[in-house]
Amino acid sequence: MSWKRTLVKATAGLGAFAVLGTAFIGVAHTPWGRPLMKLPLLSLMAKNAGCPVGTIEPAAFEKVRAQRLQGDVGTAEAKSHPALGFILGRTQRTDVDAWTTRQGLDCKAGFVASVLECENVASPGAPKIDKLRLQFDDQARLVSVDLFRTEGAAELVSRFEQLGRELDEAVGPATTSVGTPTLAFATSSPLQTVLRSYNYRDYVAKASLMNFGKRGLRLRETYQWLAARPPA
Repeated sequence: MSWKRTLVKATAGLGAFAVLGTAFIGVAHTPWGRPLMKLPLLSLMAKNAGCPVGTIEPAAFEKVRAQRLQGDVGTAEAKSHPALGFILGRTQRTDVDAWTTRQGLDCKAGFVASVLECENVASPGAPKIDKLRLQFDDQARLVSVDLFRTEGAAELVSRFEQLGRELDEAVGPATTSVGTPTLAFATSSPLQTVLRSYNYRDYVAKASLMNFGKRGLRLRETYQWLAARPPA
């Protein structure tokens, strides 16, 4: 077995473990699952994840997100805060609920009430979205969008390039760019990665195109907004 194949399997295994851990932590945040927090391993996992143990209030969950985002923000202000046709910090939960109803989407509340999770979302002009996660703050404002697509290698590369052009115009120039956004480069070897990120003071967006070997390419898009801090 080559080292690249071993690394792909190890990466997949770690990802599965992380998802499983997150799921257990989420279940433990439900009223009937909170006794699980007494288990030492689960409690330690939650604390290391920066999880507001014992609560699922939108304000507490948003506080954790904002704290984590501080390490990724830049200094310049973004021109706008787009995310999948929405405007972060402005779009309300009611707007998103109306959109999911019009689209006939399969969506449900996540382990945290302020998180909405959807599957198999049609995306005109782009590959369909396999998984979509939307998070709202305690004022019901959309603050975070996280999604990934897996349909068609050439289509994913095209979407990556299109997204870069759209964000360059709407937000500002990319702050980080890694790899070459071509099908030949992205499929040249397992774990080959193309990355483009927009790290601004009030907005962080990232698009990552990664080759998972026999599992094909995966495109992940994340969009996050950070409210202005009150004067000290």
